[in-house]
Amino acid sequence: VLCKQKKMDAFNKYLKQFPHYSSKVFEDIRPYLSIKNIDEGEYFLRNGKICKEIAFIEKGLLRLFYLNDGKEITNCFCKENTITTSYSSLITLKESDIAIQAIEPSKLIVFSYNSLQKLYEQNLFWQQLGRLAAENEFITTECHNRFLRDLSATDRYKQILEQENELLQRVPLNYLATYLQIAPETLSRIRKKIART
Repeated sequence: VLCKQKKMDAFNKYLKQFPHYSSKVFEDIRPYLSIKNIDEGEYFLRNGKICKEIAFIEKGLLRLFYLNDGKEITNCFCKENTITTSYSSLITLKESDIAIQAIEPSKLIVFSYNSLQKLYEQNLFWQQLGRLAAENEFITTECHNRFLRDLSATDRYKQILEQENELLQRVPLNYLATYLQIAPETLSRIRKKIART
């Protein structure tokens, strides 16, 4: 029970950063929360399935990816203390074109979209959180598209090096290559070249 309480505390702390938070906010959602452990390589959501849940990452690292002509394109890495879902699938109840997969063993605090809908009626705070989830997905996709369009392969890697260095220690090279949209061999060449400079 203590262990469970501690994990829930991480989610409570996350909620506290938003305007209009009160302790009642956490008490309202608590009955709807469950803990899900997923191993490295396992999926929180598979491509082609309808997404019905939102996950807060208490521990671990996940990636969001989709298929384009059979090739995987990773458009986001989600780490501790962030929320992840396929929001478009969640609200349209259509099959998700993205998959969410664990890169490391991960502990998630999960709640359903149905429970969030019930909470919408109780407190404006939850409408704000729902809007944030939608905006996050839109911004992530837009930023990644611009990242791919505007930067050379080398500059993409340099940007990760400067802004998300911790990710480089945690993300396998084959997944990083799908995020940068280059072949793994090209990524290896870029890494060696930068290491020499």
